[in-house]
Amino acid sequence: MVKIAIIGCGWLGMSLAKKLIQQKYVVFGSTTNPSKLSILENTGILPFLYDGTSADNLPDWKSEIDYLILNFPPSKSENYPKQIASILKQFPTACKVIFTSSTGVYQEIEGEVTEDSAVKKDHPVFLAETEVRIAHQNFTILRLAGLIGPNRHPAKFFSGRTMADGNMFVNLVHLNDVIAAIVQIIKQGCENKTFNVCWPEHPKKAIYYLEKTKEFQMDAPLVEFSDKLGKKVDGTRIAKELHFNYSFEI
Repeated sequence: MVKIAIIGCGWLGMSLAKKLIQQKYVVFGSTTNPSKLSILENTGILPFLYDGTSADNLPDWKSEIDYLILNFPPSKSENYPKQIASILKQFPTACKVIFTSSTGVYQEIEGEVTEDSAVKKDHPVFLAETEVRIAHQNFTILRLAGLIGPNRHPAKFFSGRTMADGNMFVNLVHLNDVIAAIVQIIKQGCENKTFNVCWPEHPKKAIYYLEKTKEFQMDAPLVEFSDKLGKKVDGTRIAKELHFNYSFEI
């Protein structure tokens, strides 16, 4: 039976774990809060504590893991790349790694951005990607666009506020498409690839958020415009190479 460890069972990680359990995988999931262990256990996850502060504090079952999913942000880490490297060293060579990165690693350029576009080489998430690449496991790196899904939409942030750069492209992806992409990778295996995960349509920021705030019956933002178009993240490589279909509109 395939065993999967998810380090980071937050908004994305918890939903991903539930989906994997439905598909009969054995799922171990981490939390930093002892009071949440029972919450994870009640969903069918085999829970464990991981605070990221020590070099070797993962349970002994790590030697049995087939897939390791690294799914936590750098915000609570003193040294994110070092922490990622420490985790990877604790898992065997045969374990395959899926790392949830961000399209935020790309430089602020105008126009289309692919997996081959220039990145911010000092970005902590890109430095963590580098640790994944030089480790001894096979890997897939997923550079996620802005995440939307149940109880999470950036329209809430812009409602009633001034929103700059209304001509810029929107780069978002639905939680369920991210989960579907990860499931697809687990079924097909990791082959040391990097993929953007982003809905293929890119409406203008002003049009999109004016429509969404109206749909959600929120106060509309006050839109300011500039000449900036910003990035348009191309998420089609994963569709072509893994026969993956985006199914959830933003």
